[in-house]
Amino acid sequence: MKVNIVKTIFIIFLLGLIIIAVCMGLFLREQQKIIKELETSIENLKLTTVPLRFMVLSRSDKELSARFRFYDADGKEIASFERSWNGSDLYIDSLVVPLKTGVMAFPVRVFTDAVAPRGGTNLMYYYDFDGIPGIYDSSRLDVKQRQLLKELFTKLKTAEGLYGSNTAANPGERLLTYFGNAVHDIKQLRQFEVGTIYSLVIHTDGGIEILSE
Repeated sequence: MKVNIVKTIFIIFLLGLIIIAVCMGLFLREQQKIIKELETSIENLKLTTVPLRFMVLSRSDKELSARFRFYDADGKEIASFERSWNGSDLYIDSLVVPLKTGVMAFPVRVFTDAVAPRGGTNLMYYYDFDGIPGIYDSSRLDVKQRQLLKELFTKLKTAEGLYGSNTAANPGERLLTYFGNAVHDIKQLRQFEVGTIYSLVIHTDGGIEILSE
C-alpha cells in the first residue's frame, strides 16, 4: 500500500514538472515574440535621443536645486518639475535596456551625495502616461508599438521596486528582466554651471552622456 502511495505521489510530482516546463516554454516563446516585435519597432523609437533637459538653479555646500523637463520622441515637452535636495552633488540614474538593434534608456531617479538612491526623486513618475513611457511615445507609433512599450515599462517599474513593489534593485547592479540584462548608468553632476541647460543624450549604440546646450 505504501509503495502505491509513493508511486502515485511521484507520478503527480512528475506531471507537475511537465506542466511547469510546458508553461515556461510557452512563456519564453511569448517573451521572445515580444522582444522580436519590439526590436523590429526600434527604428521609430530611436528618434528619442533627448528624453530630458535640466538646469541647476542654485548650489551651495549643503543644498542644490534644479529644474527638469521631459520630452517625447517628437521633441514635445510632456512634463516638468523643480525642487531642492540636501547635498552638493547631483546624480541621475538611468536604466539601459540592451536590444539586438541598439538600446533603450530610461531615466529612473535623481539623488545626491546627501540623499541615498532609495530616497531619491522618482523620474519615471513624470513620464508615466497610463503605463506608457512618454519619453518614447510618438505620433509615428501605432497601437501595437505602444502596447510593446507598455509591456517593457511595466516590467522595469516592477523590477525597480517603483509603484509599490519591494524588490528594487540597487543602482549599479544589473537588473534581469525578460527583455535581457538592464544596466544602471549613473551620471554625477558635480561641475555643472548654475543657469546652464544640459541635455541627457541617449545614443542607441549604448552610450549615455550629458551635454550643455
